[in-house]
Amino acid sequence: MAGTYYINKVLDAPIIKSPWQHQIIDDSLPYDVFARLQSQCEQFLNLDTQGNLKFIFPHEFKDYGIDLYDDVHSIGTQILEKAENLTRDLYENPRWYGGLTVYAHISITPPLPYKFDIHEEGMEKIWSSVTYVAPIRNVGTKMYTAKDEKTFVSEAEWKPNSTFVFCGQKGVTWHSYESSESTNRITLNYFLMSDRRGKRFI
Repeated sequence: MAGTYYINKVLDAPIIKSPWQHQIIDDSLPYDVFARLQSQCEQFLNLDTQGNLKFIFPHEFKDYGIDLYDDVHSIGTQILEKAENLTRDLYENPRWYGGLTVYAHISITPPLPYKFDIHEEGMEKIWSSVTYVAPIRNVGTKMYTAKDEKTFVSEAEWKPNSTFVFCGQKGVTWHSYESSESTNRITLNYFLMSDRRGKRFI
């Protein structure tokens, strides 16, 4: 299943320490699964989002002809089951909560001038995963050492079927993203987070 494949790829990926701990995983989804995901998400490249960020949640997949619910659910289940391995076993001082849930969606980021400005990651999230889907070329995730564009250090470059992973830390994991192209930027996102506000996807 896609979940086992994905988890093994993440657990085997080295931790990159600069500017803060993160991972970049190439070919993070099985070829056949990613090929279907990319093909079925091409419909969103020119979707009019009124200049706003838009999410497609797993329970809405059928409405858009996306047949990947079982694969996405398999990955989410593995993320929850392997929560400690993904966080405490790999990262220094990750956040932790007694009750956890997995939040998942396809994210559609409109072209510039929209930009998700520099932020450190919501306190409710302990682990974040962003898989680049479409288009072929775009902007990845920019990393900084402070909430200031002058502190830019590096970029987790855009490459379809590569995944950017990190554990959010207050005052440390500053990052931003945007779409530089004339089309939308499509990603598959998972977040391991506190269940204080209830169960999300899993």
